[in-house]
Amino acid sequence: MGTHADRTSGTTPGRDFTAASRDALVEALLSAGPGRPTLCEGWNTEHLAAHIVLRENSPLMAGLLFPPLARSLERRTKALGDSASTPDAYQRLTERVAAGPQPPARLRGHARTAVFSSEISGRLKDTRAARKAAQATNLLEFFVHTEDVRRAQDRWAPRHLADDYANALFAEFTRRARLMYRSEPTGIVLARSTGQRVVARPASRDGSSRTIAGPAGELVMHGFGRRGHALVLVD
Repeated sequence: MGTHADRTSGTTPGRDFTAASRDALVEALLSAGPGRPTLCEGWNTEHLAAHIVLRENSPLMAGLLFPPLARSLERRTKALGDSASTPDAYQRLTERVAAGPQPPARLRGHARTAVFSSEISGRLKDTRAARKAAQATNLLEFFVHTEDVRRAQDRWAPRHLADDYANALFAEFTRRARLMYRSEPTGIVLARSTGQRVVARPASRDGSSRTIAGPAGELVMHGFGRRGHALVLVD
């Protein structure tokens, strides 16, 4: 799978990085098709798409943080994914990924309420605070899951990321890096290929530390546990 011609690549990137990441994820899902593997163990492409839809629309997503709901979430993700194994059903599911969060079904059934809800939602999304919150919530999630699809296929190649998109990825990633590397036995320094260096975990008591070097996107993949598929150098 080659370079995506979207707002995350090329020389004229868009400003809405969350929307760009969603676009790339949808493109990757459609390009791969249903029944294809991903880097998420036990999930084919349709299950990953189901995860995104449920993540944005279902209260069961509390199962990511609340263990008693985890099994119900897992069953619902599998059921929704399994129901989208045909090309037409998969297309409809990816369209739901592209559409993003939707009003609850009980509101969508009332035309006037649905229009009002859509207008309010659109205005809220257009505020600077809302865009910032959406980017913090979704930017890394969408990027990593895009690569979960792409890198599980044959003959994939790294995408060229526009500079400001890569900067946004790295900025969001470094805000979480200490949490992601908290269990490492040594210190961790993230060395971006642009020359930026960030201490993700202080050196251990014996002074030992490792440097993980690579482009922003590859450092993100490493931090999110895709270490066998991240193009980084570890010193």
